[in-house]
Amino acid sequence: MAVVVETVSLLGEQVHYRQVIAPNYLTGTFVINDADNHDFKIDGRGKSRMTVFVQNPGDQVLTVQVYGMHSETATVGDVGVKQIGGDFTVATTSNEYRTVGDPFPFYLVRVTPAAAATGSPTCTVYMNFHN
Repeated sequence: MAVVVETVSLLGEQVHYRQVIAPNYLTGTFVINDADNHDFKIDGRGKSRMTVFVQNPGDQVLTVQVYGMHSETATVGDVGVKQIGGDFTVATTSNEYRTVGDPFPFYLVRVTPAAAATGSPTCTVYMNFHN
């Protein structure tokens, strides 16, 4: 199975990294046209909790995994990369979220479709950091 590293962008105004009390809202998208792993790498910015919210408009179930990392360039399977919070699934044409409270300097959110969806809809992943 291939791994596709997706782009993460800001959902709002970015604040200085020293303003740890301010939440950090990030988003990323991908087209559900394969059954590959879609990875979103995120800088934790000193936050202790992260909520992952996934919108699945497609007709395939999505499996979501969250990993904590000690290096920004790490990937699943490397030393120091640990799955946190357990897997969760997003049913067809629905939304689901989970909050993890394991503090890591970096995170990786992996979304894997069961198969290619009909019509190639776009999945949206929101990652919100808060204290």
